[in-house]
Amino acid sequence: MASQRSCSATIVSTSGEPHYVPLPSVTLADLTNLKVRFAMAIRHASRMDPAESRMDLIVLLRIVWDEIMLPIVNMLEYVLKLTRRSRIWLCPTAAFASISLHAAHPFQTKADRSGKEPCLEDLYICSYTPTLSVGQIETVDEEPWKDKALLAVDSELELVHKLIPATANRTTISGDAATRAGALKALQKNTWVHLVCHGKQDCTQPYDSHFAMKDEHLTLLDIMERDISHAEFAFLSACHTAVGDEETPDEVIHLTVGLQFSGFKSVVSTLWEVDDAVAKHVAELSMGICPKT
Repeated sequence: MASQRSCSATIVSTSGEPHYVPLPSVTLADLTNLKVRFAMAIRHASRMDPAESRMDLIVLLRIVWDEIMLPIVNMLEYVLKLTRRSRIWLCPTAAFASISLHAAHPFQTKADRSGKEPCLEDLYICSYTPTLSVGQIETVDEEPWKDKALLAVDSELELVHKLIPATANRTTISGDAATRAGALKALQKNTWVHLVCHGKQDCTQPYDSHFAMKDEHLTLLDIMERDISHAEFAFLSACHTAVGDEETPDEVIHLTVGLQFSGFKSVVSTLWEVDDAVAKHVAELSMGICPKT
């Protein structure tokens, strides 16, 4: 929670009992500054060679660790005695919704020089949820990408085919067959979905946010109007699928939240524009750790 007066976190355990965690080192102005600096760092990193050090990002993620996530981790580990590698749900509100909390990292060596200090993802398995109820269920062109080809689509689909069991029933639609109607039919037929396409967030008309198909847009409203209560997992290899509005970042309905409300229990998505080769790499890492049953 962030306001002009103070910033804090509330941990809600499985018993339902809330635990207050003050964040005295963080102000609302600090969070606004972090959001701007993150956006600049991501844009800069996209133009860098993969071998170059992302020092600006390292500095920002260390700030997120020291000032935001470390007090929360201390409460989880030393007060609530939460076992390491447990699943935790992050529900950021207000200005926190624009910060990459899950990537918090100390980037430090242990005092005894025995190795690196663990980061948040070393300690706990982090997921995001738009509301506490969803988490508990577990169950400046208008379209700047319009003329940008996705060169890694075919190779990413081949990768997914290799990573999932050969005995699994699957539906693959691509090229001219990747229509709005075809995508809706596949969504209703399968429990897992892997979308490799352009995505567009519409902050003024959230239900018009969409995935770009061959013929028409597959809108958020299209998906939410269908019965996909059997849905389990969605991997959105598309840009801006979890981007919030600048004025109300924790209230906007974006593509990821829409899929969660539609029934998908787990959704992997992006907070910003992402190169398709990077999306393919993340898909390989994600699918590689998914159960093969």
